[in-house]
Amino acid sequence: MASEVRSDISNGIWLCQTHAKLIDDDEFTYTPAVLRDWKETAEHMAALEAKGFAIRRASPFPDIEKKVPKLVAEMREDLRGQPLVRKFILLSRKVSYNGSEVPYFVYYLEDHEYLQSIMTIMEHSKAIYDVAFNRVPRYHFPEEFVAYLIGPDA
Repeated sequence: MASEVRSDISNGIWLCQTHAKLIDDDEFTYTPAVLRDWKETAEHMAALEAKGFAIRRASPFPDIEKKVPKLVAEMREDLRGQPLVRKFILLSRKVSYNGSEVPYFVYYLEDHEYLQSIMTIMEHSKAIYDVAFNRVPRYHFPEEFVAYLIGPDA
């Protein structure tokens, strides 16, 4: 590619420093076709937003449910029973915990393999957020994940 073409604005794509480095270092995964597709998609989304449309990414929650169906089913059941509770903690069955007056759910490490790692995946997917203190792993459910689990009107 000629220097003028490479430096032309039409060849540009906005990326953070981390992702720019990732793309520059892996030209087999991030081909020019992939990057053009990303750019075209981003430009279409920006045009729609400029016209007043709300753009929302697809929900990652079904993928989480495929990865950990037992945990998601337990969360769904808990929320159906107590639809206003948003807090939960992780505990070992070997530990007793005297929590706060605010209601919360408990998920046990022994019941779910790799539970701490699952929490990381769920945090990255915005299904939960960490509010830990006192060395107790503590999380909240955001409303979007609650709506996925038990419906928007619950």
